[in-house]
Amino acid sequence: MRNINYKKHIRIFLALAGVFLLGCMILVALIDPFFQYHKPLKGFSYTIDNQLSQNPGIADKFDYDSVILGSSMTVNFNPELFRETMGLTAVKLSYNGAYPKDIHNIMAIVQNSHNQVKEVFLGIDIYTYKAKPGITASEIPQYLYDGSPWNDLPYLLNKDVLLDYILKNVFTPHDSTPLNEIYYTWNNSIYSKEHVLASYSAPGQFLPPLSEDIYADNIEESMNSYILPYIESMPETQFTVFFPPYSVLYWYTRFAEGSLEAEIFGEKQIIETLLSYPNVSVYYFQNIYSYITDLDNYTDYTHYTHEMNDYMTHCFVDGTHQVTRENYEAVLNEMLLWMSECDFESYLE
Repeated sequence: MRNINYKKHIRIFLALAGVFLLGCMILVALIDPFFQYHKPLKGFSYTIDNQLSQNPGIADKFDYDSVILGSSMTVNFNPELFRETMGLTAVKLSYNGAYPKDIHNIMAIVQNSHNQVKEVFLGIDIYTYKAKPGITASEIPQYLYDGSPWNDLPYLLNKDVLLDYILKNVFTPHDSTPLNEIYYTWNNSIYSKEHVLASYSAPGQFLPPLSEDIYADNIEESMNSYILPYIESMPETQFTVFFPPYSVLYWYTRFAEGSLEAEIFGEKQIIETLLSYPNVSVYYFQNIYSYITDLDNYTDYTHYTHEMNDYMTHCFVDGTHQVTRENYEAVLNEMLLWMSECDFESYLE
């Protein structure tokens, strides 16, 4: 009987496995679909659709002079329009459901990048700023955010990265995702009153109003920990902060929950704080009543058409809907008065 040298076969197998894994690591590092080591290679078709994993590489390796930050309310901005109207080379670093700490996580990379940032466009959603400070919309892959290559094995030996972002694009080539279209949702969304009402649950009970300052401590801590440090440490950068226009049904839900006055008070608190800085301007779009009451502009009770993103971009140029230290309280008081007199149920018909 022939003796089989099992040790030799095991060594050969381990050597081949090692070569295979090393080859995978080299391929991922060379193509680098999450841009951890270099900019996109010319000639390779990159798919950009993963906010959590690709934003840090974009923030660190791409060339830009301005950034667009915020939740899904910002995904339909068109950076090309920022170039046409303001002469800016903007990148979009949105996170669906972004909390203040999400903004902090990506701004840390933006601030330490090679870019001289002229302007930061930041969308603020009061419902995330009133939440407990320190949470994020999703758990982030920390190894992609820390700038260290020594803990990147989860990236270099990631099956999904290899199959979905490299081999798939090799065997089914297509154009790289245009930077002005990354994270777009409007192409695949239905915007109509019927569609909004189909997904909306009308309030079943109505609670008494909460204390107007109930969220004040959370808001103050989030601002002090995650937003203001960048405004203060980047005095040459203009921060354009805006409050996006949710539909009237969002405010109906807040009214029923008893949090309407508290959220408006929280917005006042944020705006008052921001307007104390000379490098900050604030825009308020939530009181465009003809727009927020037309549910055909929405795909659900908060998300609006890309035309609104385009409109806000033009407002950043001409100053429409900008609030100042002289008028912000009057603007929000009028908004609260309008809401208190609104016949919310008429919009359910």
